Amino acid sequence: MAGRSWSPPQPRPVRHHPTDERTGPMPSPNRTEHLRGQDRRPTVEPITMRVPDACRYLGIGRSTLYVLIAKGEVEIIKLGSSTLVLTASLRRLVDGRREPRGGLVEGDD
Repeated sequence: MAGRSWSPPQPRPVRHHPTDERTGPMPSPNRTEHLRGQDRRPTVEPITMRVPDACRYLGIGRSTLYVLIAKGEVEIIKLGSSTLVLTASLRRLVDGRREPRGGLVEGDD
């Protein structure tokens, strides 16, 4: 290797332009307006949910949910070893415990 001088490798040029050879030009905000709302599918509420999801849904702890299940206020089904909580029973529970607007119960004056 006599006669050759060592030189460090040259760095690749950095691309600061919004065009990249792999992806093409980046879309501007105006060019993507037509895409907004296209993938909006109707939200489908599940028929059942697992216990941790039901706790998050109601904003309560696991032990409180099991107390409500034991009292019969929340319905469950068992599929194998999975405990599935019926979403409709959670809705009924909330609807049954809702207070009228203003927080007054009939008869309170």
